[in-house]
Parts: sequence; structure tokens; C-alpha cells
Amino acid sequence: MTKPEWLKSKIGRRFAFYVGLIGILAAITFSIIISYQQYKNRLSFIKEELNSIILSSKPLIEETLWIMDFHLLDVIVRSLLVDEDIVFVQIKDENKKIIAKYGKLDVEHDIIKTVPLYYKKQKKNVFLGELKIAASKQKAYQEAKSAIIITLIQSVLLMSFISLSIIYLFWFLVSKHLIKIQQYTKELNFEEPQKPLVLDRPKNKYKEDELSSMVEAINLMYHKALEAYRKLERETSEKIKLEQQLLQAQKLETIGRLVAGIAHDFNNILSVILGYSDLLLTILPEDNPIRKKIERIHEAGDKAAALTRQLLAFSRKQILEKKIISVNNLIKNFVKVWGKMVGENITIKTYLSDKDCIIEADPAQIEQVLMNLIVNAKDAMPNGGEIIIETKEIEFDKQYSDIKPGKYVLITVSDTGEGIDKNILPKIFDPFFTTKEQGKGTGLGLATVYGIIKQHNGYIHVYSEKGKGTTFKIYLPVCSKNLEKIEDKTGHNNLPRGNETILIVDDDQSVRGLIAEMLKELGYNCLEAASGEEAINLLTNYKDQVHLLLTDVVMPGISGKELAEKIKKERPEIKVIFMSGYTENIMSKHGVFKQGVNYISKPIIPGALAQKIRKVLDEDGEEEKSN
Repeated sequence: MTKPEWLKSKIGRRFAFYVGLIGILAAITFSIIISYQQYKNRLSFIKEELNSIILSSKPLIEETLWIMDFHLLDVIVRSLLVDEDIVFVQIKDENKKIIAKYGKLDVEHDIIKTVPLYYKKQKKNVFLGELKIAASKQKAYQEAKSAIIITLIQSVLLMSFISLSIIYLFWFLVSKHLIKIQQYTKELNFEEPQKPLVLDRPKNKYKEDELSSMVEAINLMYHKALEAYRKLERETSEKIKLEQQLLQAQKLETIGRLVAGIAHDFNNILSVILGYSDLLLTILPEDNPIRKKIERIHEAGDKAAALTRQLLAFSRKQILEKKIISVNNLIKNFVKVWGKMVGENITIKTYLSDKDCIIEADPAQIEQVLMNLIVNAKDAMPNGGEIIIETKEIEFDKQYSDIKPGKYVLITVSDTGEGIDKNILPKIFDPFFTTKEQGKGTGLGLATVYGIIKQHNGYIHVYSEKGKGTTFKIYLPVCSKNLEKIEDKTGHNNLPRGNETILIVDDDQSVRGLIAEMLKELGYNCLEAASGEEAINLLTNYKDQVHLLLTDVVMPGISGKELAEKIKKERPEIKVIFMSGYTENIMSKHGVFKQGVNYISKPIIPGALAQKIRKVLDEDGEEEKSN
């Protein structure tokens, strides 16, 4: 026998099952409580009845025993058993001898009363024996049990009826329309345009409910998508004869533009969600229980809006809405919204500059950059960890790597995750490159970040090693608008100079060479080594005094920390400055060294390095902080 269509509603059946189950459990609980109370009341009644029987029959039994009329005593005892609750009666004389006994005594399940019998003679009580009488609890128990069974049967029948009603109503109002929407969307294609989706129900009656809104959104998105597809079809019709290697790029472009068309309408929907949720949050007081639910809706809307911005940024060049903004304020607001969404086992810490860190940028796009980096960091820490966001203002007086001279706001995003293999590192900003499992990564996240930063005339660098976390450094030009122009009084000619010998150890030849060149101009004698082993061999053959070791922390072979420990055993007077592309906070979390040692962060700023070196070398008589 085929099931009716309304019984095929899986959601309706599931919903009805839970309603029925909760109803039955509630009915069972209440029936047990009520039956138990009835049982207790019944027992109280039996006890009162037993006391009443004893009070009424005791004088007669005492009179009968005194005159020793055993026939009458037998009649009295039998009359007591006429009551259906009385199951046992026994009379003993003053010598404990049983005179009369009827019924069967169950010590565990009976209510038993024993009373002494006396006869009053000449103002004295003469002990005649004792009366033992028992009433059964079984009837009260059976009545309570029957009540529970009857209530249970009634509840099952009632809940079954309610469940079937729910399934039918859910199918009639929702499920059959969802099935039609599902079938419609499965059959959509752009080769043969489909008619608009129309549900089989009165339009005026259900004009503004969720299903009507969904149908309008689907029809609108399909219409826009079809227009975009036709437009793209026309634009690409002349390129059909291109080489096979361009075919994939054309498909990606088509998908990107299609997504952009849909995202435009999706943003309109999100505007309603975010606008009304903002309005409600403004109206509702802080202690209103609905407020948290609306905040969750708003947070979900923010996430959806961020996803839309990412799709638009990938599919085409986004029109930037640049504003004069404070990076510190943007990060604070961003962490408030997104900080709770990274998971309970991951914490976000911020170390923000005391300076304003003013830039001219599209705040939505900068938030997109932060979100993508934090999502990547979260995925790199399946067992939990820390994400550290730092800001500071920095200035380059000469070309550093690909960064032009000038003032920048440096945003550093670091994590304590798995790190990135050095063979993969050069590819991470390539579109569609991902190391995640199939279906779990699009390969657009870092490509989008790179594109946004370049649109803002900025730079992005990454520092990472497998198992030691990852650090992204973003350089965005400082905005001078509405800020006082301050003369630079720390030019290269004003930097502190010296004539001490400094050993520079860094596996990157360009960085090492830059530092050596700068220090030589300041009068220092520089020794260079590309690794820890090379530095140790150099010092073995170098007999003159070396005043300072300037070493990278993370290097192939011997690390900077291990190198400093070995050199100080042979030359305890040497002073040490560590340098690294990682931030000081993230390096401390990895246990590379403790906070408080002499340390300078890459990129190396000449003024900062010169000041740091001079300060360390001039600290005579002070013991170097241990690692």
C-alpha cells in the first residue's frame, strides 16, 4: 500500500515525533506523580479506617473476652473481615495463647496494628490479651498501577492524533511547497529559460510569509543570473576558437561574473536583515531576552556580507569606498564581532600601537583581509591556540625588499598553528591554490587578501616554518590628512655611531648584506655568517674581540638561541641582539626565548637598529638577560 503524500514529509515526521515523544513523557511523568499521590491518599484512608474499626470493635471484644463467650468472639472477628481492606485478625489471651485467628498476614505488604485488651473492674484495668489486625496495601497499589496504564494509553492515542495532525499541517503548509521549490531549482538551466516559480496556494493569503519571500528571491536571482549568462555568452561567443589552454580561464571568468550578479541581489537582502536588526538593537534595552537572538542574526548577516565582499573582490575589481580610518579602532570593532566565532579553544589577543595608525582605505575590505587571515589561522590550529594581532607605525628611509621608502602602518597577524612548508610558501597567494582537502577550501582567501592590499598600494609579507606558526605582515601607507606634519629629526646622518665589532648571522643574504652595509656606514666593523655553524667557525679563527652578536632566531641547523648559548660559553662578555620576522609575542609563545631579552623585529629599520645596538653596547656593567 502506497503512503499518502503528506506522510512522506521527513521534516514533518521528525517534528511530530519529537512533539509526540515529549508529550508522552510529560503525560507519563504527570500520571506517575498523580497516581503516587492517590496511592498515598489511599494508604492514609486505610490507616484511618483501621483505627476506626479498632475503636469501634475493641470494647465489644474486651467484654466478650471477660465473659469468655468464645462463640460470640468468633462472630465478632469474622465480622471484621467483611471489610475488603482487612486481611488478618488475631486475638491472644493474657498468656499469649491464640484464641482466634482468621486471614493471612503479609508483614511486608500489610498495615499492621496491635492493641492491648483490658477489662475495667473496680477502677482497675485487668489485662485480657491483645488484638492484632492488618489491612492490605495491594488494592491501593493495583489502583495506582491501573491509573498509570490508562493515562499512558490515553496519552499515546492523543499524541498519535496530534502527531499525525502536525505532519499533515506541515506538509500542507510547508513541505509540499519545499518539494516543488527543490524540483524547480534542480531543473533550472540557462539553455532553455524556465518560467517563474509559482506555488500552488492563494497569493493574497500568504503574500508576505517566508515561502513567498524565498520564491521572489529565487525568481529574482535566476532572472539576474540568466541575464548575466546571456551577456557573458554574447561576450565570449567570438572567443570560442581560442586555444584549449584559455578555456579554463574563460569558465572561471563566467562563474566569477555570475557570482557577482547574484551577490548584488544578495546584498540587497542582507541590507534588510542588517538594517532591521540594527534598528531593533537600538530600540531594545540591554536586558531584553530577545536581544541576544537579534545579535546572533546580526552576526550571521555580517558573516554573509563579508562572504559577499570576498566573492566580489575575486570576481572583479571592487570599487573601493575609501575613508580616513583608524586601524586600531577597526581592529577593536572587528574582534568584538568575530572574536567569538573562532571557537572556544582559540583566543584572539591584540597589541595595538599607542599611535593613531591612520590610513585611507575601504574599511570593509580591510575587515575582509583580517577575516581571511583569521580563518586561515583557525584552520591551522585544529587543537586550539592563539591568534595575535598587532599594529604599529613604521618608516623606511630606503627601499626594503619590495617596499618603497615612506611611512606605513604595520598590521601583524600571527598564529601558533602548524606553519607552512617552505616549498609551498611562494604559492600561497596564487588564485585557487589550497592545501586543504577537496571541498574544504576554495583557494581564494589569500588571493583575495593579496588583491585588496595591492589595491590599497600596500604590501604583504609572510614568515612561517612548519610546526612553528605563521606571521603575516601588512604594510599600508600612513595617511597624512588631518595630521600635523612632523619633521624627521632622526635622519641617517643623526644616527648614533660606533667602532665596535659586530657579528651578523642571517641565512638571508640580502638582509644580511643590507644590515652590514648600514652598520659599516655608521663606523662599525662587521663580520658576516650565513648560518650558526659558519658563525662558530668564524669566531674560532677570529682572535680579536667581538662586542655584539646580531642573529636571526629561526635558521636552518643551529637556531639563534642555541648559537647565542654556545658563543657565550666561549666569549661570556659578548652581547646579543635577536632579530626575526616573527613578532616578539608569538616567538615567546613558541618558547624560542623569554620576553625581556634584546630583540628587534624584522623588517629592520635602520634608525631603530642603530638605536638598539648603541643602547645595548652602552649598557656597561649590566648583566645580559638570560634566555
